[in-house]
Amino acid sequence: MKQTESVPSAALGRNEMRRSYDAYFASGLYVSRYPKPNRRCLRLLSAALPKGGRLLDYGAGEGRYCFALAKSHDADVLAVDISAVARSHLTSAAQSEGLGAKVTVCDVGDAAYTREVESGSYDVALLGFGVLGHIAGRSRRLEALIDMRRALKPAGTLVLGVPNAFRRMREQQAECRPMVERGELEPGDIRYRRSVGGNDIALFYHLFTETEIRDDLTAAGFTVEQLTGESLLPESAVTHSSLVGILDDLACAVVPPGLCYGLLVAARPR
Repeated sequence: MKQTESVPSAALGRNEMRRSYDAYFASGLYVSRYPKPNRRCLRLLSAALPKGGRLLDYGAGEGRYCFALAKSHDADVLAVDISAVARSHLTSAAQSEGLGAKVTVCDVGDAAYTREVESGSYDVALLGFGVLGHIAGRSRRLEALIDMRRALKPAGTLVLGVPNAFRRMREQQAECRPMVERGELEPGDIRYRRSVGGNDIALFYHLFTETEIRDDLTAAGFTVEQLTGESLLPESAVTHSSLVGILDDLACAVVPPGLCYGLLVAARPR
């Protein structure tokens, strides 16, 4: 059963986050910023997911990973998102791409989500670029990670990308430090805004250190098998240009993860 714990007062609750992401997806800004998969993340997913396997994509957004894997691996996909606009886009896109029978779309509050988590039948669970960081409150992030562990087969793989606190949003971190000191935000939390069509959308992010994401995965019952850089340049840059993506991929192979824009992790249930 889901717990109903509180989150820091300055963080976005689930309902506020739903509204923010409904506006974000409805604007078209998300798909214009991140038009295709990050090649490093997609390669890791492709290696972990068997042909005909099952993928749980938590925070599926516009479906840039789950649709690619439904096609390349004939995968059965559960695409989960808290945004009703994102779910509508996912459902329409699955139908238009002939994937209606392969991709099931749901919210975290749906009975289908609970049933599938309890099935323990998934080969891969994905918390893609920054999804975990948009969940306010460490207890809620651990809850999501524990759901992924329960959904996975014993030999399954969790793949997740998290924002690196060393590289990301240093100005916003400084601005939010007084709220952290007052206990209104947890260490690593920030609030920020994106401007869409002249309107500001309030968003929340939790930024991670390498130590923190390892500790959180351990607390949720995972063993980290791989921790590397997700990208050296911003995600929007490596997903817009194939050449930039290739060069960034090569750079991430030699640059320490702690210097990268995001951290890419593969973990298995312990």
